[in-house]
Amino acid sequence: MRNEVKIGLVVLGSAAAGILGAWLFFSAMSGSTENSAQEQRLAKCVRSGSVKKITEISVDRKAGKKSVRIVESEATRPNVIEDADIDDVDKLSDVQRSVLNEIQAALDADDYKALKKALSKLTASVKSGGLGGYANVPRVIRAAAVQALGWFGKAAALDLVDFMADSDAEISSDAFDQFDFALQDVDMSDFERAAIVKTTAKALTDPDWIDSLLMCLNDMRNSVKGATVISIITEGTPQVKAALLENIDFYLDEGISNADDVRKWMEENPDDPEDEEFYGGEK
Repeated sequence: MRNEVKIGLVVLGSAAAGILGAWLFFSAMSGSTENSAQEQRLAKCVRSGSVKKITEISVDRKAGKKSVRIVESEATRPNVIEDADIDDVDKLSDVQRSVLNEIQAALDADDYKALKKALSKLTASVKSGGLGGYANVPRVIRAAAVQALGWFGKAAALDLVDFMADSDAEISSDAFDQFDFALQDVDMSDFERAAIVKTTAKALTDPDWIDSLLMCLNDMRNSVKGATVISIITEGTPQVKAALLENIDFYLDEGISNADDVRKWMEENPDDPEDEEFYGGEK
């Protein structure tokens, strides 16, 4: 049984593929001076061979001054078979083990398309060589899928959403962590990020997940941010809409309560000419 407490079941498409450019830039947050003092965290992943280099930037704007802290670390490409409990792997049928091997092979080849093909077998019919639907997929394979998708970063962001509905709390939480990290990729354009936020806002109900999702609004130019806010107000879950409006002064300005207010804000706060450079993502 899927976990519908945290997220509703939705059909999601894939985000545009591609990883990753070079220069990290954190643009100034919109909103009040008090809001701009809030720390924003962005991250970039650069994959090279079997190592993913993770660069995190913490930007703290206080009293008109900006301090930047950069932390670099490395993550090794996951081995979903070695990381799994051997007893769980031994219990797999031949077909299930074959799917697990395909997931690892896709990782080894750094081939996102091959991973998508392998994961399509989770819901394919048994007659066609699939596992017959998500309810029939062993936990070890679901956990492996989340690990693998996380490796591919922004390209796999939307693919992770369905796993956020997993009945297993650990898998569900891991899927969201990978999803959240993918959205922090500064080489993702704000148009890509907005499309993911709009889609996911139609499903999320967990307060912590909602807060993380809404933080993405601060990495969008005003026109994109405004359009995304309107989408959330009109189509988001009641929980996402309530969280947004409760903190609307952090994302836009005080006194905004409906789509017309947002449109007026957009007219009063047009995009800057440099916004494409700052928010346009990988060129």
